Amino acid sequence: MDKVLKFTPALFVLFSFSACVSEPLSRNCVRVLFLIFFAMIWTKNFSLRDAIPYKKILSLIAAFLAWLMFSYIWGGMKIPLSHDSIEWILFSHDMIIFLLLGAMLRQEKFFMRILNALALSLMIDNFYIFYQAAQGIERPITFLHGSIAQSTMLYIILLPMLLVLMLKKNSARNEKIFYRIIFFMSLAACIMINTRGAWLDLAIVLPFILAYRLRNLKKFLSAFIIFAIVGGIFLVSSPQTFHRLQTITTANSEQSVTERFLMWRSAINAIEDNPLMGVGLGNYEEEYREKYILDEAKERYQGHAHNVFLQFWAETGLPGIFLYCSLFGYILLWSWRRAENFYALIIFSSTLDLMLYSLTDYTFASYSSMRVYWLMFAACVAGIRLSERKNFSL
Repeated sequence: MDKVLKFTPALFVLFSFSACVSEPLSRNCVRVLFLIFFAMIWTKNFSLRDAIPYKKILSLIAAFLAWLMFSYIWGGMKIPLSHDSIEWILFSHDMIIFLLLGAMLRQEKFFMRILNALALSLMIDNFYIFYQAAQGIERPITFLHGSIAQSTMLYIILLPMLLVLMLKKNSARNEKIFYRIIFFMSLAACIMINTRGAWLDLAIVLPFILAYRLRNLKKFLSAFIIFAIVGGIFLVSSPQTFHRLQTITTANSEQSVTERFLMWRSAINAIEDNPLMGVGLGNYEEEYREKYILDEAKERYQGHAHNVFLQFWAETGLPGIFLYCSLFGYILLWSWRRAENFYALIIFSSTLDLMLYSLTDYTFASYSSMRVYWLMFAACVAGIRLSERKNFSL
């Protein structure tokens, strides 16, 4: 077993490096890691008592997943378990990757290698985004080949992480240059995906990180002006992006926006009819198309509400939305209380950005992108735990 454990740091790094570019490789890496984890428990190389510091977050995750399973059963189990809208939620182990990290890796250099591998993985996506944009593709996507939302989520999750690392105190000069290059390239790529909601979310979260880390008005204004200039250049760099920028002030006249208002109204109607239990996990798509879609809607085949909060309430009822908000609300509160630690600030800012984006899209079941979030969360929790060994709790 000791020989196997020697390879786990390299396996974690491979997992991280593949997370943004290869769904099959990253999925299989995490499965192998879980097999090693269970083998560690079986051979008594790891005790479940080591997980006690995680008891609150584990309790919230367990309660959340238990209710989702109940909602699926209560709703008649109409959707096959293999359907990706519920498979990830019910059976993914990504939400507890932090147990693996805490059990297998105990040195900070490994946590930083994981974050650096994630940064390099996103760097590869940047080049692919640039290539597509050069070919005139209006909405380029990442190597994961998912939806526009999934591609956008990678940047929503990792851009705050890159900025925090870029502003990290006592970093070596080479490290700062490394993070600056990847951050600005990633910012450019994110803009080129042309998701206006992401632009607005990042316009809130990134200046917040600057203000919190710099805490000096002159430094903040200088950095903010540089960011505004660089971001402005990227926004007007292509006709497609510039057109999307121009439509922000008149977005309510565009079909993609009016359709979302109609979808939100439909979700609210479903909530009003089923406030306590919802329509059952996995059933919203069918219920929406057959019962709740409005006559004015032109996009007749939408599968979700384009809003996580409305989706969870309409689908899993009041307990579902309560547990979802409790889970991520607790993560935000716990990390904010430790925000002086750069690992905690990464968790807080990335989670905040993800929650803001969740207001305009359905993010939770975007399998590969959420795996990136939980991997980043795990590395940062392990880093915080290492620095707060005596009084750590999550």
